[in-house]
Amino acid sequence: MGSHGASGLQEFFVGSNAEKVVRRSPVPVFIVKDYFKGPITNIVFPNTLAEGQDDLIEKVKALQSFLKATLHLLWINTPLNFAADNVTMERFGEFVKQYKITNHTINIFNHNNEENGILAFSKLIKADIIAIGTHGRRGLSHIVNGSLAENVVNHSERPVWTYTLKNESVEA
Repeated sequence: MGSHGASGLQEFFVGSNAEKVVRRSPVPVFIVKDYFKGPITNIVFPNTLAEGQDDLIEKVKALQSFLKATLHLLWINTPLNFAADNVTMERFGEFVKQYKITNHTINIFNHNNEENGILAFSKLIKADIIAIGTHGRRGLSHIVNGSLAENVVNHSERPVWTYTLKNESVEA
């Protein structure tokens, strides 16, 4: 799906069409902002390393396998969710082993918030796409909690692949 994103009051009150599709789609959505000439060899996959992401992880691994791409696992270390690097690296090790992830890098990136950290890291490594899960929240839950994935879709210059978590407990 193509998108120009949304910003300002439009983003707050209405959102973009792509944002609505991302929120409601039962299948993965690939959002492209501008002409993109592949190949896709580098996928940034921001993650909270929380339990219960089995379906999302399998979809991302299938995407990675199909594209024969390197998966750049990403933890954004923010003041609100700060974790020591050695703790995060240990969690990444368990995560990679549990999900049998291959052809990957492990990355800890410090930033003031998750969205800007994801975008800055993706630009830094010249990622081809960002793969991210979303809860697909609606109504009051969406207003109160927002959506990291939808914000990334709106503000990324890169293509973004999204997948709605199926009754899973975290947003990547």
